[in-house]
Parts: sequence; C-alpha cells; structure tokens
Amino acid sequence: MSLYSEYLEAKSELLSKDLAFKSKVRDWFEEHDLMLMPIDVEESLTMDHITITTDGKFKQYINEFEDEFSLKNVRIHHTEIIIPDDEGCKEVWKFHFKER
Repeated sequence: MSLYSEYLEAKSELLSKDLAFKSKVRDWFEEHDLMLMPIDVEESLTMDHITITTDGKFKQYINEFEDEFSLKNVRIHHTEIIIPDDEGCKEVWKFHFKER
C-alpha cells in the first residue's frame, strides 16, 4: 500500500468517526428534547475542543452529557441578541468541552 493510500484510508476513517460522534450527540439531544445547532469540532490532531450551541436548558443536563461522552465543560458563553422593534431577544448559549 502506498503512503498516499494510507493517508486516504486514515482520512476516511477520521471522517467516519467524526460523523458517528456527531450523530450520537444529535441522538442524545433528541432524546432529551433539547435544541442543537451544528456541532463545532476544533480542527487539530486530536478532537479535544468541542463547541455545542444550544439553549440555556442544556445547563441542567451538563453532568449527564459529560458522563455519557467522557467530556468536561470548560467554558460557557452566553449572548443575547436584541432585535430593534421586537419584543424580546434571541439567546445563544455555547458550551465548550474538552476530553476528560
């Protein structure tokens, strides 16, 4: 097998694992009836920084989520977007995780 063939095989395996991980997270969010935006995985040699964008209800499930996926919450970022001439605001919650 050529070095390039090995590279393509490894890349294919990584993409497959990335999709499997994101699918399992999506399933977990659906089971808990929580909203989930696309999952952002930091591009690096290891998948060690994952950002979940959802609503504030997720805060009460963080411990369960961490146990399920062997992750640790390292940062929470909350933003409120006020829309002029609208009664209310849009809230965005980003939860940042690293591997335990």
